[in-house]
Parts: sequence; C-alpha cells; structure tokens
Amino acid sequence: MGFQGFDYFKTHNPLSLFWFSFFSFFAYYFINKLANEMPDERYIENSKNAKIKSAIIPFFTIFLVGFGSGLSFVTKETIILVCAFGYAATIISYAILFWYYDTY
Repeated sequence: MGFQGFDYFKTHNPLSLFWFSFFSFFAYYFINKLANEMPDERYIENSKNAKIKSAIIPFFTIFLVGFGSGLSFVTKETIILVCAFGYAATIISYAILFWYYDTY
C-alpha cells in the first residue's frame, strides 16, 4: 500500500503522499519476533531504551515541519513527505533498536 504514494505523480494530489507512511509496517517483523517472549525486566528495559533513542526522529520531524512551513519555497507536498517518512522512520527505528538491544 505504500507504493500508492507514487500515485501523486499522476494525480498531483498531496494527500496521496501519506500512503508512504504504510512502509512503517515493515517494522512489525521485528516486533512480532520479539513479542513471543514473556516480558521480563530485560524486555522492559530494552523497550524503554529503544523508545528513548527513536524519540529523536519525531522531534527532528516536528522541527523540520515547523521551520520549513515558515519558508516560502517549501511546498505542502514537501511537508507531507517529511511527516509520512518521519512516521515510518520512527516505527522502523524503534523496531530495529528493540531487536538490536535484545540480541546484544
């Protein structure tokens, strides 16, 4: 469903760019692999560390959207793309960091 974001190049409808956020579902491979475990102290600590590290991405995305919306040459399509990819990157980075902390 994420590839439907390329429909923007045919229709020029900026809302179709939000389809790119469906790429975040690739993260559920790692999350489901780790969800089979019973949550213990290590599991909770790894989850907390992954959330702290991946929280940088939404803050950076909000900064880019807030700073970029005030500039005259930044289009609404660019802002929508930054939001969609920021959402997907946050979920994917959380899953990868969670998996990394669990294996190492």
